Amino acid sequence: KSKEDTARTMSEAAQRRERQAAAAAARRSGRPNPTTTTNTPSEAVATPLSDEQNQQLLTWLGYLFAAVAMARIVTSYLYFIICFPFLYLYMIQTCPSEASFDVKKEIKRVLRGHHLPEDHPDKPKGFLSEAVARMTATVTTELSTSLGYEVTVYKLHLIAIGIWVRVPSANMDLYWIGAFSKWTYVYGAEIPDDKTD
Repeated sequence: KSKEDTARTMSEAAQRRERQAAAAAARRSGRPNPTTTTNTPSEAVATPLSDEQNQQLLTWLGYLFAAVAMARIVTSYLYFIICFPFLYLYMIQTCPSEASFDVKKEIKRVLRGHHLPEDHPDKPKGFLSEAVARMTATVTTELSTSLGYEVTVYKLHLIAIGIWVRVPSANMDLYWIGAFSKWTYVYGAEIPDDKTD
């Protein structure tokens, strides 16, 4: 019996060596080991997600989408967000005072077409037309303001000043904005009929 046990042990050892050699050869050649069993895709069974798992997946996808959207919004306005405090402080420093607004001077500038673009047909061109426009604006301003005018001031959060001038004798409402150390003419219109009294 001991010879049979020894022969069986030797044959098992030989089989083991053959399997190891085949596995080593398979690893070198890139083929799967013939002695090991693998699951094929047909044997793998996919389990569907439960309703709770689907809900959780959708919730996390919603959070991800919201985070990406917020990141895009913040980065697109990042320059403005960084520069806004400096711009605000600069506007406070350069806001003109109410006393710097000269009504007659600003009305003259409007009447002579200073605010109009260069290609506007009503803008005076040439020395003679500019001189005539300046003279007409001076006479009109002096006559209309000598009969009285109203000035209303609106302060806009310390960064700008809005001024509304009503000249009843010339039937004009004029608006300016004071910002960045200068006065800018915004708009002019006739006084509405119900406000002329």
